[in-house]
Amino acid sequence: MTDFSSGEYTDLELSYKASNISTNKTGNAKFPPPVEKLDAMNVANTAFSASLDKIENGTKEDTVIKKGNRASLEKGFKVLASYIQVTSDGDEAIFLGSGFDVNSKHEPIGKLPKPEGFGVKVDVAPGTVIVFYNVIPGAGFYEIEYFEVTADGVRKWIKLTSTKRKLEIAGTDKW
Repeated sequence: MTDFSSGEYTDLELSYKASNISTNKTGNAKFPPPVEKLDAMNVANTAFSASLDKIENGTKEDTVIKKGNRASLEKGFKVLASYIQVTSDGDEAIFLGSGFDVNSKHEPIGKLPKPEGFGVKVDVAPGTVIVFYNVIPGAGFYEIEYFEVTADGVRKWIKLTSTKRKLEIAGTDKW
């Protein structure tokens, strides 16, 4: 587990996680020193926790300091996680014993449903259309195919890939 961003952990969860890892790793025979990696994370967590205490009624400067402290703590997590991953040699039980989480194993989710809410509208920019559709849970990207008809009447298929739920296609005035 190497994603410690605010999208994965709230500020309080991140601080708690650091304390939990510190507790699980300290004195754990499965993870001999380098203690300095753990010490660095503990120092970063202490600074981060202190900045959380100031943030509730704090200033913009306090917010900036908290964000910097969080970035330092996330970096400390990543360094320590790399060490734990190498030391555990892929043994999930040993890795979990450190207090870190293990990412779930990726499994195919099967065939996704057809998109709903599909539509095309002309944009305000000349020669541009917007293709839109509802988000499909589990979809990492969307493929849109359309064709242009050449001067000699041949269909020329074009495939576009997007990670967004709408896509702007320019150059449609040539169709």
